[in-house]
Amino acid sequence: MGVIIFNGPPGTGKDEACLFFKQRGFTHLSFKYHLFRATTEFYDVSLDWFMEGYDDRSIKERPEHRLDGFSRRQALIFVSEEVIKPRYGKDYFGAMAAKEMELDGNYCFSDGGFMEELIPIINTIEAENISIVQLTREGCDFSSDSRRYFDGNLTEEYVLNTKTEIMKNHILPQQFPIRTYRVHNNGTLEEFLNVLEKIHERENNVRKINKKKGDSD
Repeated sequence: MGVIIFNGPPGTGKDEACLFFKQRGFTHLSFKYHLFRATTEFYDVSLDWFMEGYDDRSIKERPEHRLDGFSRRQALIFVSEEVIKPRYGKDYFGAMAAKEMELDGNYCFSDGGFMEELIPIINTIEAENISIVQLTREGCDFSSDSRRYFDGNLTEEYVLNTKTEIMKNHILPQQFPIRTYRVHNNGTLEEFLNVLEKIHERENNVRKINKKKGDSD
């Protein structure tokens, strides 16, 4: 089993990276999917209606009568912070994502960035079966996002064209014993895909080693 969590600000290539791994047999999961479902159920609106406007930047921030005057983004924040987490705990979305995983599957997440979501995944499959891929890109940061970079065990760093500085206040304070790759995604799409292929090959080798260790124990 293997889980790869893509971790980076909006616009750094997380969805493209998950698509790459999905084409190689990984199942694409999302912590935020359960928040979308909870929000649409809370306001009694269809998921299709909500997502159609959420994916349109000109509509995403528009106040909606059907959401009690909130925009879609504000409605997500309200349901997350005022409804779900006080009632079910801060780890709710991570726990729900962990329940979706089968112990013989491979999964990729395109929206990692909260400690409370990562911990249930670690508790479910153990840290050695998880890898984090941090993505940076010039002009992209967490100023408009409450997620942050995880602090893991940096294994490889790939610089495409230029290196992007990561601000210290954009790194979570808790350290995790998890293999971490960092990709400064400032090159071409082809270069990015080539790096993802290298990470995919390395992770395949790690899983083979872990499987042999498990069989010999």
